[in-house]
Amino acid sequence: MANIPPSLGAFVADLMEKHQHSNVSLAAAAGVSEGVIRNLLKHGIDLRAKDPDPRTLRLVADALDVDAVMLFRLAGYVSPQANANSVRAEYLADVFDELPPEKQDAVMGVLEAMTESYTRKEIIHAMREEPYNPLAGFDLRNPGLTRMIANKLIINYQMEAPLESNRIEPDAMVFGYRWKDFPLTVQERVKALIEHKLSLQYDPTMVDPEWRR
Repeated sequence: MANIPPSLGAFVADLMEKHQHSNVSLAAAAGVSEGVIRNLLKHGIDLRAKDPDPRTLRLVADALDVDAVMLFRLAGYVSPQANANSVRAEYLADVFDELPPEKQDAVMGVLEAMTESYTRKEIIHAMREEPYNPLAGFDLRNPGLTRMIANKLIINYQMEAPLESNRIEPDAMVFGYRWKDFPLTVQERVKALIEHKLSLQYDPTMVDPEWRR
């Protein structure tokens, strides 16, 4: 049976239970109103719930110690993709990043041995050969990598509108590389994706004043 992703409200509720947060304590930790939290918990459950704005999602993600991209995806701001990572995969990626280099290599060794794709074996092998090169083995034209770069820049620059993609500075670091060192075609694809993602936002004129904090 396919793994059905939780709603945004259910996912936030689970994290609140894990961190022993009430509506009031999470609102205080995130710097938002309790009403915002109540609405967030209804998202994906109650059709009357408003879509949360990206700023709210980032604040709540920080308070719950979770990657904001997970909340963006469940809220629908990151377009669903056939090959999008599940929330479980995102969590395991965080666990992997916390491991020391020798344990990361051990995990990648298992993956290299188990995957049946020759292309993936090559990429994983290249990663193991250059552990300090964050893009070792990757084809910069790969759509998945484009999404990763776009997500990273949206979060780093706290972008909330499509044209904010123009704020990216030449020396901005993304996965260990300067923005200006990426091929121009890659830069154009990333900026186009950022603009598309941020164009999915709600109409700010329709938002209740309580949300404008």
